Amino acid sequence: MKKITFVMLSLVLMTLLSFGCQPNESTDININQTSESELNNHFSINKDTIGISFSKPNGKSKVNFNDKETFHAFQEVFSSAVKEDGIVNMANPEFYMDIVNEENEQSRLYLWIGEKGERSTIMKPNDTNTIYTVSPEETDRLILLVENTFN
Repeated sequence: MKKITFVMLSLVLMTLLSFGCQPNESTDININQTSESELNNHFSINKDTIGISFSKPNGKSKVNFNDKETFHAFQEVFSSAVKEDGIVNMANPEFYMDIVNEENEQSRLYLWIGEKGERSTIMKPNDTNTIYTVSPEETDRLILLVENTFN
């Protein structure tokens, strides 16, 4: 009986020692996970965009943008958008934003443009519990790019 107890204790001790001597790889994994999660917290428009259009929900007016300079401006504005934590309950969007890529695939976003000096909000229709916000400075650019064309 003493021999079995001694063998069992020896096995447990060796197991504990072998786990304690393993190299610590969790630091590398956490760094990579942090980098990935930081990337997922930002919003971006692909570089292969060939068309961007904005329309009001009532469908009565639509504005199309087809030049590279405007695409670049929108890419800068939306790349600064940051994912907000929590679940949201938003009113109907102020604008629908349709983005067309080189493969002629279209994706839609919902957009609420704040007043001058306020934040703006972006939402993906397939994820209505998550919003991305744009800084007040970028909102001012959005007003110049989008809202002024509708007025």
